[in-house]
Formats: sequence, structure tokens, C-alpha cells
Amino acid sequence: MDQVRTFNFDNWMFPPYNRESFHHVSEVVPTALVENRTSRVRSLPSKIMELDQLSVMTSSGTQETWQQHLDRTNCDAICIVHDGSIMHEQYFGTNARHSRHLLMSVSKSFCGAALGVSISRGIIRSGDLITDIAPAFIGTSLDGATVQQLIDMTAGTDFVEDYDAYDSPDNSVQMIQYEQQAGWRPSGTDPVIGALEHFKTYGTAFAHGTRFDYRSPLTIVVGHLLEIVNGMPFADVLSRDIWGPMGFEYSGDLMLDPSGTAIIEGGLNCTVRDLARFGLAYLENGIVDGQQVIPASWIHDSFNPTAELTALFADIYNEHGEDPLHGKSIAYHNAVWVKSLNESIVCVGIFGQYCYIHRPSKTVIARFSSFELPSPPDLVRDVNSGFESIISAIT
Repeated sequence: MDQVRTFNFDNWMFPPYNRESFHHVSEVVPTALVENRTSRVRSLPSKIMELDQLSVMTSSGTQETWQQHLDRTNCDAICIVHDGSIMHEQYFGTNARHSRHLLMSVSKSFCGAALGVSISRGIIRSGDLITDIAPAFIGTSLDGATVQQLIDMTAGTDFVEDYDAYDSPDNSVQMIQYEQQAGWRPSGTDPVIGALEHFKTYGTAFAHGTRFDYRSPLTIVVGHLLEIVNGMPFADVLSRDIWGPMGFEYSGDLMLDPSGTAIIEGGLNCTVRDLARFGLAYLENGIVDGQQVIPASWIHDSFNPTAELTALFADIYNEHGEDPLHGKSIAYHNAVWVKSLNESIVCVGIFGQYCYIHRPSKTVIARFSSFELPSPPDLVRDVNSGFESIISAIT
């Protein structure tokens, strides 16, 4: 008997409904198929490591077991790969190995990888002006901004990423208006024009390249640029450049707004094993099964932001480099959060989506969650503590 669905478009982003809706997104909003159009799937052998005795420190200063940690932090699925083999894998609730799960802003990192591939093909350059590629943005906040500034969130567009307003019914709040236009929530009283047209209404807050400010709509524009230079929908770009070359096992899907625009800033869905495969491509310098699928130069650059970028990041997050969602980092670059120069990066999405890549220990941790809030600081710290416990156990 089919399970009765309790979620719908009105409630799917909120607890308790998100525990189920996050792995049934195509039943809620329009999506485009993303698929591996080759016959090759990257093998992930198993070499299980017992974690029953692993202890995790909580933000309150207490210790808990690994299983208690996963249960309390609303884990939906986790896949830990060490030295190319799965050392731990678990699924919770109605999630399973084949379940696609919403990546939220981990989607941005897939866009970053696709950008690196297109740069290597010579069809777009990081220093290109956005308006040279997409003249429709002439006269907007992106006048004079480069592709690199867009992917690094240093373009000067005036947009406030306000998660405190996430469950607000007030459609005068800019972020709520954006999410209505992007198809994340029911539209308000304003006409539906879609995410890209809504972006064109934003003003300019600062000179390009002078400040880091995390704003999700900027990545949608990056995806649009890649559609233009590749001459195909972004879902097809992902199919050709990510899903096939990285040997993903299952198809994914990509959320579309009411106008058909790809919501690449947060609307991508894949399985937890395939997210681990994505992380492995970064861990292994862009090489998958002997083939260079992401340029090695892009991988190196992603792990090694410039001093200028780290300084801009420090201006926002002070010397501790910590924010409530992403934990401790030193920079945001090429759509990944850099934890330690040349050693570790993490892809992060609200409500607890992660792909943690740690070079020294040869480890990737892919994790899906359904937090009750977008970015609860204590829970974020606890999840990162769990990652650190895993790395300590391995090393």
C-alpha cells in the first residue's frame, strides 16, 4: 500500500513535514531530470568501520554516542567514505539508498564544479563580465561584475539572506519575495515573474570585489550563464559534466521556478552515495576512474583562496571565521567553504545538508538532514563536532 503523503506545497519546508518532503521534492514542485547518460557507475566498495564506541562532544559540553548523535541531530542519511571505500552508511525514516534528497545550498557547489569544467573548455572565463555573456543584465546590479565575483559572492548586489525571516508570512521582506518568485513557497500578491527577472530589481550595495556577502540568488545567475555558453538547460549541463563523468548511480532532479528557470542555488536533489561521489572527485584532484572530470587547477584553486578573499571573509566573520550555518571556515570560494588551506572544504545547505572533504585523512562525509530550523547554531556545531570525531577516529 502506498504511504499517505502529509506534505504539500504550503508546508513542505517546515517541520515535521520536511522530514519526508525533502526526499520527495519532485512531488511538490516542478523539476527537470538530471541523469547519468553513460553506462558507467563509479564503484564504492565497502570496508565497514565499527562506530558503536565513538563518542561525540555536544555544544552543551556533554558526550553522546554516535547513534545518539545521529538521532538527535535529525540525520536522514549519511555515507562516510575513507580511502575510496564506504566505512559507514545509515538511513533514517523513509530514506533509502535510492532516495534523492534536497541538497539546498550544496547545490551551489555542483554549479561551481560545472563552472570549472566550462572554464577548462574555454567557453567562459572567470574574468569575463557578466553583462558580456548575458546582456539582459545590463543596467542591473551586475554591471561591471565578473563571473568570479559572482561565484565567490563578492559581486555588489543588494540582497539580504535573512534566515530569521524564513517562516515569516510578511511578503514585504525581500527574501520572502525572492522565494515566492523562485517557487520555494506560494506566491503572494505580486505578479510571478521568476527568479531571474526578480533579480534584476535588486539594487547595488557595494563596489564589486570589495566585500563578501552570502546571497543565494547570485548562484542562479551563474547557472544561467552556463546555460548560455553551453547552449543547453542547466540540468543537461549537470548530466553531461557531473552525473556521467563522476559515475553517479542514480538520476537526480533539479527544481524549476514558475518561469522554468533552474533553481541551482538550492534546488538540486541526489542520493547520499552520489553526493559522496561528488566529494570524492574533489578529494582526488578531479580524477574519477583515471579520467580528469574537473580540472585539477580548479580543484587546487578551490582549496586555496587568495589572501584577498580570506581577508574579505574575516571582515564579516571576524578572526574566528564562524557563522551560524557553516561553522568555522576561512573563506568562501568557487562555491565551497574552505575550512583549512589545501586540506579541507565543505559544501553546506540549510536544514543540515553537508559534503565534508578532508584531504589529510582521505575522507568524504556526505550527510542529509531535516533540521527543524534552517540554521540552528548549536545543532550546526554539533554536526561539525561529529565530523571531527569521525576524522579523529580515522587518524
